[in-house]
Amino acid sequence: MRSEHQQTFGSVLEFNALIAQENASLERGLLPALALREDSFLAASCYVPGRAHALLCGDFYDIVQTEDSTVHVILGDVSGHGPAEAALAVHLRVAWRTAVLCGKTQLERLRILEKILIDERVDDDTYTTVVSLVFPPGGLSVKVVSAGHPGLLLRSDGEIRWIEPRAGIALGLFPGCEDWTQTDVSLSPRDSVVLFTDGLFEGRTAPSTRLGEEGLLRLAMQHGHLPGQEFIDALVRGAESKAAPFGGLTDDVAVLHLGWNAGS
Repeated sequence: MRSEHQQTFGSVLEFNALIAQENASLERGLLPALALREDSFLAASCYVPGRAHALLCGDFYDIVQTEDSTVHVILGDVSGHGPAEAALAVHLRVAWRTAVLCGKTQLERLRILEKILIDERVDDDTYTTVVSLVFPPGGLSVKVVSAGHPGLLLRSDGEIRWIEPRAGIALGLFPGCEDWTQTDVSLSPRDSVVLFTDGLFEGRTAPSTRLGEEGLLRLAMQHGHLPGQEFIDALVRGAESKAAPFGGLTDDVAVLHLGWNAGS
């Protein structure tokens, strides 16, 4: 028969396992359900929290296609890596989706997010980088607004280019500054846009060297023949492989592959 100590220890393990299962279910329920209304637009994603055993992190993204077929996208990165940052990221994502459905403009959405960030952050030094995209129907352009976020990759006719829209100040750094502007990027019918957080290229590839933006672009060119989901999965695997000998990727990573379905 099991001793009283063994029974108590077993009960604690079962309780901890139940709590872990419930936490995982809660985190899974807070992940975005992409709201694409039709198959005219294709979206692939890769989301890798830096925290062990976590499903949510300070990186966040969402996609909403409104009734007029316009596709709205956000990708953001809350500074820090703990559960408080993950919770804040959920607040910001839900607020953004609500603002889209209420018909707010890109700049109005950023103002709303900054107000929520300031009200909800635990640490006054917490800030958030964000890139907001709007794909009008027709597939010939995308409207980009960046708040301190890295650039993006443009896949066009087998070529890959780094695009650097004008980046305003990150949310929460200087509240009320609002120096964000919209950049219009021209697209061809088969072009795709790839968004990512800086965790993808900040891993070390040598003791004093990081992959960096140029290294990420070279890595992307190696996989330029792959379709959307396979392409971004290969990007993340490649970045992880290069960083593995030097501690691996320690930051959260989120990647989106976006574009109109030319065959629809």
